Order: sequence, then structure tokens, then C-alpha cells
Amino acid sequence: MRIPAFLSLLFLPMPAPAADFEKAIPPRCGQMVLVTTADWSASAATVRRYERAAPGAAWVPVEKAVPALLGERGLAWGLGLHTMPRDRAPRKREGDRCAPAGVFRLTAAFGTREKIAGLKLPAMPLGPTLEAVDDPVSCHYNRIVDRAAIARPDWHSSERMHAVPDYALGVVVAQNPRRVPGAGSCIFLHLWSGRRHGTAGCTVLHERDLTALARWLDPAREPVLVQLPQTLAW
Repeated sequence: MRIPAFLSLLFLPMPAPAADFEKAIPPRCGQMVLVTTADWSASAATVRRYERAAPGAAWVPVEKAVPALLGERGLAWGLGLHTMPRDRAPRKREGDRCAPAGVFRLTAAFGTREKIAGLKLPAMPLGPTLEAVDDPVSCHYNRIVDRAAIARPDWHSSERMHAVPDYALGVVVAQNPRRVPGAGSCIFLHLWSGRRHGTAGCTVLHERDLTALARWLDPAREPVLVQLPQTLAW
């Protein structure tokens, strides 16, 4: 069995390790979604699921790898559980059309009622007033909110999620959890439909693959997303 190299190579002499990914993964984490690309600028990606029985146990692959697509301009270091590396790779910024690289919690799901039925993750059904706020000056930046429940909406930019067909099923990625203005917002794993060359920053999978992944995720196992160029992950 082949195990992701960042779980072992960090113990070897390296001139400048990109980040201590092993320490970034919570000890009680039992599920990992590993997304890799050929390099920093690539949009095509591969997704592999892993699980482990206990802290410190070996990671075991779950089913086969599946294709995915991410940021139109590739990857940039995001804000998550990992330590920000001191390298020259780009940093995630609002509107850069890059997907976040690093280690991130997977915290919730959303979608149509029929698609989120039976999920273990906390799930938000899509409604006409559900919005993903991407305005850095808003106090609701990087949040999914019900506009109807907010007395004075203060944002000028958001996605009306009900109107986006690819949001019929999605998983929330905790990128920029402290909601640093301008550091990137509203990053999801969601459906991949139609022809496209890349996304605005999310990672998209075909419906069968995303459904299997979403049903597998269990908040009791503290799942994480690890998203990296292949040279750092294998």
C-alpha cells in the first residue's frame, strides 16, 4: 500500500519543507480527502479518500482515485490547519481563481433536500434566500447565511446558492476560518457538470463521486481535506 509521502518524508532531511502537514492533521482525524495536481498551475486534479482506525495508525485508501477539477489558475496557499510555509508559492486571495492548498477541516454540507438526505455532516437545505457572502467588507464575509434572517444585509457581493445548479450538493471547506478580509471565501467541494476549464476556487467532482464522498464523511471522525501539488503530497 502506498501512503502519502507527507506522512513520512517530513522525518527526512529536507532543504525547506513546505509545511508540516502531518502535525496539521488533528490526532483524532480518521478521514482524509487528498486532492493532488500535477503542479501549482494545474486545474486538473485527482481525489483519493483515506481512513485510519486510530491516531497514529496507517492511512488506508478507500476505493479508487477519481478525477476532479479545481481553480482555473491552479493552487495557492490557503488559511487552514497547516502552518503557512515560507516559500514563493502564491497565497490565496479573494477573486484570484485559485483553489486553496493546505490542510482544511470539512465541516458541513448543503444541497437540495433529496441529495443531502441521510448525510452524517450537518446539512443546510438550499432555499431561495441562502447566500454565500464573498464581500470582504461585510461582517458576514466567508459565511453562508439566510438573507431573510438578517435585518440589515451589509454585503454587495454574494452567491445566491439556490440559483447555482452545481450547488445541488456540496461540502463546506473551512478555508480562512477566521474570516480574514480578502484571504479567500466560500470554498466548497461541489458538483461538476458541463464543460469547463477550471473553477473560481472550489473543487468539483462528478455527481457519483461527490455523493459517495459526502455520504462517507463523518463529523465524529473529524474529516480533513488535504490539497497539494503532487510533488508535495507523494
